[in-house]
Amino acid sequence: MRINHNSLALNASDHFATINKNIAKSMERLSSGYKITSPADDAAGLAISVKMSSQIRGLDRASLNSNDGISVIQSAEGGMNEMHSILTRMRELAVQAANDVNSEEDRDAIQEEIDSLAKELDQIAETTTFNEQELLNGDLTRRTLSSNYNVQATYVSEEVNEGVYELEITAMATQATITTGFSYSGATVTAEQEGTITVNGFAVHITEGMTMTQAFSELQTHLAKIDVDVFASADGGATQADFTSGASVMFRTQAYGSEEKLEIGVSNDQLGALLGLTDGQVEYGTDCEASLTVTDEGFTASATVDRKGNDLIVTDRNGFEMKIEADADALDNGSGTVSIEVFSAGVMVIQTGAYSGDEVHLDIPRMNAKSLGVDNLIMYTQDYAAKAIEAIDEAVKMVSNIRSKMGAYENRLEDVYSNLEVQEESITAAYSRMIDTDMAEEMTNYTQQDVLAQAAISMMQKSNQRPESILQLLQN
Repeated sequence: MRINHNSLALNASDHFATINKNIAKSMERLSSGYKITSPADDAAGLAISVKMSSQIRGLDRASLNSNDGISVIQSAEGGMNEMHSILTRMRELAVQAANDVNSEEDRDAIQEEIDSLAKELDQIAETTTFNEQELLNGDLTRRTLSSNYNVQATYVSEEVNEGVYELEITAMATQATITTGFSYSGATVTAEQEGTITVNGFAVHITEGMTMTQAFSELQTHLAKIDVDVFASADGGATQADFTSGASVMFRTQAYGSEEKLEIGVSNDQLGALLGLTDGQVEYGTDCEASLTVTDEGFTASATVDRKGNDLIVTDRNGFEMKIEADADALDNGSGTVSIEVFSAGVMVIQTGAYSGDEVHLDIPRMNAKSLGVDNLIMYTQDYAAKAIEAIDEAVKMVSNIRSKMGAYENRLEDVYSNLEVQEESITAAYSRMIDTDMAEEMTNYTQQDVLAQAAISMMQKSNQRPESILQLLQN
């Protein structure tokens, strides 16, 4: 027996220190709720859990992003719903104007409301916003860059891939034009010459006593209502309002294309002779002409191009559509070749996942009156009103198609949201199993360590009492 070194007490003390350390760790887990509180607890588990925690937070944020995207679509859809209502009213007015019982004053009132509704379409396109971002003015559609400022892509469908698309403009659209045989004179309209000039079905009355300047001023004022210009031109180009020059007087449509016509009727042969007009004259404009260049990243051999005035509409398989507008000065430099590059930039990107590339792109085209083709509707004749009905029907179809696409976007984002919620729930459960303390198990462990600690304390007391037995040996 030895008294210098109490090995039994040292042994009990070592065990007590270990047990005390385990109790401290157990208390830390119970108080924090985490099973891994430091890298020493589980180095690999900590690395995995940190990555999982980052993913869970990313999924949670992506869920909110998806809901934001749904709100954007609903805001845009609200604007388009109002556009549908406006177009319905415009169509109602066009149907009313197509009835020839209306007087010119009646048609003035109809035209005024039609023009006001077109302005409201523009207003909605400019003011429909979400978080200060305009949704319907074309800011959220893909960007294009043209090599010729006068030739621009006004719409590209989602099926148009990024790349350079090349075409050759071979002829520009023209307006319907009629040059009269009028030359200025001081003559006035006599009773025999009094009559009616009808242009595209719209009647202008020339009355006795009018001077030539007054007669053509009357034509100017009234024909402006149907977008037909009347002007004096020495060279067939420069517009002048003053008819005293004696230059040729021209009638010309403001719009371009083969659908534009000038049809002039003269009720009185003597009036026709006076104004240099022939009854039954008809002239049409022409459409822009273009050919497509087939390349690997551009137009394919199956692409076709339709022409309507200044507009070229290129279509191909699988929903490919590109609308191109060519202004009258597109061939200024004598070169008709134009390259249009399509970029992915411009669309609204909704981050719908925890990682890069988890995205939904919202492409919302321009939705103003011009892009819908209802910016210049005329209500002054039955023929013009009938054309307006057709144009409005096309606009309604266009808005319906875009609303349908918005509905598809919304459904997709709702599916994305549901999927994100399931992912977040599953990963959170796995993360919890890895990082969270099983309170029942840890409490059992704590109780066990607490009992062992009490036993170790008791044994240290006993071990410290052992050297006292040496005194009995020494006393004897």
